[in-house]
Amino acid sequence: MKKSNRTRLILVGVGILLVLLGVRGLALGLIGQTAQATVVKVEQAVTQQDSPMDHNYQISYRFSVNGKDYTGSFTRKKVFNTATLPSAGSAVPIRYLAAAPSVNGGPDAGPVGGLVLGALGLFLLFLGVKPAKAAPAPVPAESPSTDSPA
Repeated sequence: MKKSNRTRLILVGVGILLVLLGVRGLALGLIGQTAQATVVKVEQAVTQQDSPMDHNYQISYRFSVNGKDYTGSFTRKKVFNTATLPSAGSAVPIRYLAAAPSVNGGPDAGPVGGLVLGALGLFLLFLGVKPAKAAPAPVPAESPSTDSPA
């Protein structure tokens, strides 16, 4: 079965995206700095894939590094007791890259998720770049001998 160029392009694109997300997760987990951020907004996250019964919440925050403000957000899933959610104005721990504070994440940013995403991304890249197996060349049929004794 031969892969079309469109399928290859999609695999490579998704693979690159997952590798970048994996590198981001690894960097935040391994060399990220911890800071306290101020919660700006907490709202229930309902998308096409989620239902209100999933109880997922998007927590938006703001923090400062060297006098410059940065924003970010993270999701808490399966929150059945909303009293455990932070409220607007409260402090939450976050992680950010000192060299690029705009790359930041919630308190659960860790290297394990980055490893998983990166490995999956590399696998998809491999599938997208790997050449398709060539079909074996047909063996020409033997033609009858034209040499006849005269």
